[in-house]
Amino acid sequence: MHQIVPITTKEASSDEVRRILHPRSMAIIGASDDEGKWSGRFMGYLRKHGVPEALAVYPINPRSDSILGMKAYKRVLDCPGPVDMAVLLLPRDKSAAALQDCAEKGVHSIIAITAGYAETGDEGRLAQEAMVAQAHAAGTRVIGPNCMGLLNTHHQLVATTGMVMGSIDVLPKGPIGIASQSGALMGVMLARGVEIGAGFSSTVSVGNQGDLDVNDFLGYLIDDPLTRVVCLYIEEVRDPARFGRLLAKAKACAKPVLIVKAGRTSAGAVAVSSHTASMAGPYGIFEAVCRSAGAYLFETPFDMLQAAMLLSRGSVMTNANVAVFSGSGGGNALLVDQMEGSGMTLASLSPGTRDLLVPHLGQIGAVLPVDTASLSAVPIGDNPMEKVIDAVMQDSNVGAGVFLMTTQPNMEQVAKAVEAVGTRTSKPLVFVHAASNVGQAARELMKSARYGFVESPHDAIALLKALNDTRRFPLSTQPTASTAAGVKLPGGYLNEPAARTLLESHGIPTSRWQVAATREQCLSACRDLGFPLVAKAVSTVVVHKSDHGLVKVRLADEGAVLAAFDELQAAMQGLEAPFEGVLLTEMVDVDFELIAGIKVDPGFGPMLLVGSGGVLVEVFKDTKLAQAPVTHAQAMALITDLKCLPLLQGYRGKAAADVEELCSLLVKLSELAWTYKDQLEELDINPLALSRGRLVALDARALAHSS
Repeated sequence: MHQIVPITTKEASSDEVRRILHPRSMAIIGASDDEGKWSGRFMGYLRKHGVPEALAVYPINPRSDSILGMKAYKRVLDCPGPVDMAVLLLPRDKSAAALQDCAEKGVHSIIAITAGYAETGDEGRLAQEAMVAQAHAAGTRVIGPNCMGLLNTHHQLVATTGMVMGSIDVLPKGPIGIASQSGALMGVMLARGVEIGAGFSSTVSVGNQGDLDVNDFLGYLIDDPLTRVVCLYIEEVRDPARFGRLLAKAKACAKPVLIVKAGRTSAGAVAVSSHTASMAGPYGIFEAVCRSAGAYLFETPFDMLQAAMLLSRGSVMTNANVAVFSGSGGGNALLVDQMEGSGMTLASLSPGTRDLLVPHLGQIGAVLPVDTASLSAVPIGDNPMEKVIDAVMQDSNVGAGVFLMTTQPNMEQVAKAVEAVGTRTSKPLVFVHAASNVGQAARELMKSARYGFVESPHDAIALLKALNDTRRFPLSTQPTASTAAGVKLPGGYLNEPAARTLLESHGIPTSRWQVAATREQCLSACRDLGFPLVAKAVSTVVVHKSDHGLVKVRLADEGAVLAAFDELQAAMQGLEAPFEGVLLTEMVDVDFELIAGIKVDPGFGPMLLVGSGGVLVEVFKDTKLAQAPVTHAQAMALITDLKCLPLLQGYRGKAAADVEELCSLLVKLSELAWTYKDQLEELDINPLALSRGRLVALDARALAHSS
C-alpha cells in the first residue's frame, strides 16, 4: 500500500484540478509504438479512442520522428506550442533530464506513471521528494508517481495505461467519478463498470500522492456538474481535517461519496494506557468520521460501484425493511438468510398492497418473499411481474428491494420488469443475476439499460447493508459557538481522583469516593462512605492498577480498610513508585459493565466510544465510535447498535438501564471531549456500571498532552 508521508500540503483548488483534467496540449515522454510496453499501450489507447481536436498531442522520443503516425519530438522543449500536461513514462533513472525540460517549458502538470519512488524505500522516497520540489519550484503539479494515469470521458481524454482501455471501443461516459490510490483497482472498477453498464465522468489514479492527493480530486469531483456520485479507494488520508470538511461539503451538496478503505484490520499504534485507544483503532476512527458525515462505506470496489449506479439514479433507502423476490423458493430463502445480522429485516406488506397482489399470486402467494415462478411462465408481451414488483416497491413499509433471478423461463422479460420498476422507483432495487451465461440476454439488457447487477445474494445484502448503515446514523453537527478550552490539565497521566473530578465537572456521575493519604484519613472516609468499600492506590505512574495488585475489594470494616492501606503503600514502594494515597470508594453491586471513553485523534479530532466493558472489553469488542460532540439522536444510534443492548434492557430479573439517561451521559462525555480536545489524548470510564438501573463510573483514567 502507498503509505507515503508527503513533503508538502499544498492544496489544489477545483479550478486547478479542472485544468489538469481538461488539458489543451499533452506531451508523452517516452512514447513508443511497441504496444508490448506500457508506453506503447498508452499511445495505442490514445489512438484507439481518438484525440479531441482541442488537444494537441506531442509524442517525445529522441530516437523516432513519428509514433503511430504522429510527429514525434526529441525533447519537451522542442514542442511547437505550450504544454499543459506531460505524461512521464520513463524509468526513474532516466527521468531527471525530462523533468528539467518540463520545468523550463513551464508544463502545468505531470502524470508520473513511472514507478520506483517512495513505494520502494528511502532512496526512492528521496527521489520522489526531489521530483516534487523541482516541480513546485517551476509551478508544476504532479499526479503520482507510481500511478496509472487518468481518464476524463466527457473531454475524450485518455491518459492512462489501464488495460481495460484496450478492450473497449467507446468511452463509458456517465456520472460516476473515481479517485483511487491504486491504479490497478481503478482499472478493475472501470472494467467491471463496462461489464455492468456503468458510466464514468473522470477517474484518477493518484499513486503515491507525492503532490496531488485524493482530497484534491475529491474536491474537484464534488464541484464537477458532470459527476453525480463520487467513489474513492483510499489507503491513507493525507490531510484528515480537509477530508472531513470535504465530506461535509459533499453532504451539503447532496452528492454521495462512496468509499472503500484498505487497512481496516490494522491494529495501528495502541496506547498502553487506554482501552478506548486500542478499541478505536485507525479504521474505527475513519469509519466514525465517514458515518458522521453521511459517506457510504463498502468492503469491496464491486459493491461500491453497483451502489454508485443506484445512487446516481437518486435511489434512497427509506427504512431497513427489504422486499425479496425470486423465481425460486430456495433463492428467496437464501436472501432472507443473508439478511440475518445485517441490521435489515424482511418487509411486511400492508393490506392494501396484498390486495393488489392477490389477482396475480393468489391469497397465499401475496406475501413476502414473493415467489415469481408462476409469473415467469407468462408469455412475453404481457408482464404481470412488473405490476407485482411495482406494487411491492410502492409500499411504505418497504425501504429497498432485491430480485434474485435464477435459471428460469423468460429471463429477459424478468430483467425488463426489474429495470422498469427500478428506474421508476425512488428506492434501491438490486438485481441479482444468478443465471450465469444461460441468462446472457438478461445480462445484456441490464448492461444496455445502464442498470447494473450483482451476481450473488451475499453481494446484494452487503450493498444494501452499506446503504442502510449510513441511512440510520444521524449526521454530525459541529458546535457553532466557540467552546472554552476548559481548566488547564496537568500533562501526562491523570490519577484516578483527577479523572473522576474531570468527569464530575461535566455532570457524569461516579461512585462516592474520598482520597486518604494517612490511616487517620482512611478512618474518616469509612465513617462518611460506609461499608463495604474498595481501596485503590492513587498513582500517575502505574496505570493498570489491578495488574499489580493495587485494588482491594469488599472491605467490610475499618480493620480491613487499614490493612488494605498498609498493603497498597507497601506495594507501591515495591514498585519504586511514589505513594500518592489511597482512593476509597463505595462497593457497587454491578448488573452490567459498559465502557465509555474519549480518543482525540491528531487528524480527525475528538472521538467518543461506548460499548461492552469490564475486563473482557478487548475480547468481545462490542463497541461503537462517533465523532464528538454527539447529539442525543447520535448517542441513541450508538447504543441501539450494540450487541449488548438486550442486557441493558433488563435480563433475567436484572434492572434495565435508563437508555435516555445513558444517552445524556454520552452527550456530556462527548462535550467534555470537545472542550478538552486540545489537552486530552484519551480518557476511559471502565467500567461504567449499571447497578439496579443506576449508571455510575467506577473507574476512570486519562492521558493529557505534556505541557
